[in-house]
Amino acid sequence: MEKKIAKEDLKNNPKRSLWRYTKFLPVESEHIVSLGEGMTPLIIAKNLSIQTGLNNILLKLDFCNPSGSFKDRGTSVLISNAKKLDVKEVTIDSSGNNASSISAYSARAGIKCYVFSPSHASRGKLVQSMAYGSRLFGVEGTRHETYQTANSAVEAFGWYYCGSTNAFPIEGCKTLAYEICESLGWTPPSLIVIPTGGGTNFIGCYKGLKELIMMGWIEKMPSLVCAQSEGCAPIVKAFEKGRNHVEPVEKASGIAEGLMIRHPKRGDTVLQILKETNGLAISVSDDEIVEANKQLCKLEGIYVEPSSAVTLAALIKLRNIEKIDQNDRVVCELTGSGLKTTKFYNNMYSTITKIKPGIEDLKMSLKR
Repeated sequence: MEKKIAKEDLKNNPKRSLWRYTKFLPVESEHIVSLGEGMTPLIIAKNLSIQTGLNNILLKLDFCNPSGSFKDRGTSVLISNAKKLDVKEVTIDSSGNNASSISAYSARAGIKCYVFSPSHASRGKLVQSMAYGSRLFGVEGTRHETYQTANSAVEAFGWYYCGSTNAFPIEGCKTLAYEICESLGWTPPSLIVIPTGGGTNFIGCYKGLKELIMMGWIEKMPSLVCAQSEGCAPIVKAFEKGRNHVEPVEKASGIAEGLMIRHPKRGDTVLQILKETNGLAISVSDDEIVEANKQLCKLEGIYVEPSSAVTLAALIKLRNIEKIDQNDRVVCELTGSGLKTTKFYNNMYSTITKIKPGIEDLKMSLKR
C-alpha cells in the first residue's frame, strides 16, 4: 500500500468505482477487471431511525454492486490478479453470491470458471452463475466436503482457487471502509454492522479502517459488529464465551443461507478484531430476520435477501438490550439483493387480490 498520498488527491479522481483507490490496491491499472463495482450508495434511514429510536442509522447499499452482492469488491481485485498471472481457469466452492460474482468477472476477463456447490443448494442463485457461462458441479455432501472437492480439483488440474484461502478478496473488501469514511467526510461512524459468514468482508473492512488510521485520514477506529444467524453462529458463540478460537457448529440451519458457514476459516481473526475494536458479536433468530426484512421494505423501500437483513435485526436487538446509545451513528451494510431470493419473498407475500375488469369490483374489494 502506498502511503504518500493525501486524501485531497481523491477529489480530482473521476473514477466512480472502488478503483478510485487504485493506489491502495495490489493490482496495476493495466490488469484491472472491472464492472463498475463499489461506490455504492450510503443513505440515511430516516423512517427506521424513528421506528427504532436510534437517531443516526445509515444503510450501505452494497447489493447495488454489478452481480447483486458485496462479493464484487473482492472479486474484482481477485480476478484482476488472476489476469495479471495469465490464469486461464479458476474455481470456487460456493452456494450463492460468491459463485455468481466469480462467474461474472471470469466472463468479463475471458477466463473459464468451474463452480462447486452442495447439491442441496438453492437453485435461485446458481442460475446466475450458469448464465455467466460457468460449469457447475453439485457435490452430494456437506459444505466442507464441497470445499475439499474444489481443492482436490485445484491439485489435480492446476486451476486458480478463488475461495476462502485466497487473500485478494480482503484487499477489495477494505474499500468498504474507504467509501464509508470518505462519504462521511473522513469522520467514521460509531459502529459498522456487518453480516458475517466466513469473515472476509469483516476483516477487509477492518483492514481498510486500520490503513486510514495509519495514514492519519481518520482519527478513531469504529466498533465493528459481527452479525450472524442463530442457526449458524460459531463466531458469536466463541465471542460470548471469551474464547480465542472458533469451534465449528455441528449443523447449520436458517433462512440466512449466505451466512451458513459452519467452520469459518478466518473466524479466529474476526475474534481478534472484535477485541481490538471493542466490537460486538450477536446472533439473531429467523423471526427477527423476517421482521427486519419487512421493515426495510415497508419503511425504506429496500429489498434485500435475508442474509442482508441480519444487520438490521442485529442493530434492533443491540438497541433493545441497551448495547447501543440512541445517538450513536451506525452504518449497516446490506450485502445482497432480494432479487436473488424471490422464493423467500413468495412465501412471505403470497396473496394477490383478484378482481373483474372495471371499477365496480375494485370498489367492493377496497371496501372489504
